[in-house]
Amino acid sequence: EVEGGPPMLLRPTFCAAGVSLVAAVRAMQTSPAFARNRDPILEAMRETGVAECGVILELGSGPGEHAPYFISKLGTDSPTWQPTDISREACASSDARARTAGLLGSSVLPAKQLDIGADEWNVESGTYGACLAINVLHIAPHAFGALFAGVARALASGGLFAIYDTWTFAGEFVGPNNRRFDASLRAQGYSGVPSIEDCDAAAAAVGLRRRDLLYLPANNQFAVYVKAPSSPREEGR
Repeated sequence: EVEGGPPMLLRPTFCAAGVSLVAAVRAMQTSPAFARNRDPILEAMRETGVAECGVILELGSGPGEHAPYFISKLGTDSPTWQPTDISREACASSDARARTAGLLGSSVLPAKQLDIGADEWNVESGTYGACLAINVLHIAPHAFGALFAGVARALASGGLFAIYDTWTFAGEFVGPNNRRFDASLRAQGYSGVPSIEDCDAAAAAVGLRRRDLLYLPANNQFAVYVKAPSSPREEGR
């Protein structure tokens, strides 16, 4: 069962560059699900090659806990991280965590505000080896066209879009807990558990195809979509 929703806010203080360590710590948010899902996600990233991509664009990075943890485990082989979130406070939290880990500006770039449902994203096109979304889809509107279109623009040729979440398959939930989870999300005003068919269709419409689907603990899944490599003719333009 995916455990998502808004992160806990320790103190919603916005962190500007040069802020003191105490203020940075106060800006940090935390996610209750982080400690439970970080290691299964890291192993899935290793297994699917996502951990080997040069620069990762993380969508809906929330408190920014995953990037410093993954980098600490991957060491010198770690990709560079670009966190993003729709929330200004979440971006501040991400920067604060990267700063206290000594990673801000090197392995972790300053977080950018980004609405995954927007038609235009404030990131460079065709530059990212991977996009990563952890516990995002079930709290995002299920109009996936803008999301997958944005990912397709951001990814380099052959790039990967990795999603940690849970889906319905042919209308069926993976385990009874996810049916209850879906009902709980909808009662809170969220979109609920998405269908894999809707995601596959949105991906195919922009030139992405699902390559991997891993089943992780607690009835969660890790799906990886790949952007079709450009043809030699397209690359020569």
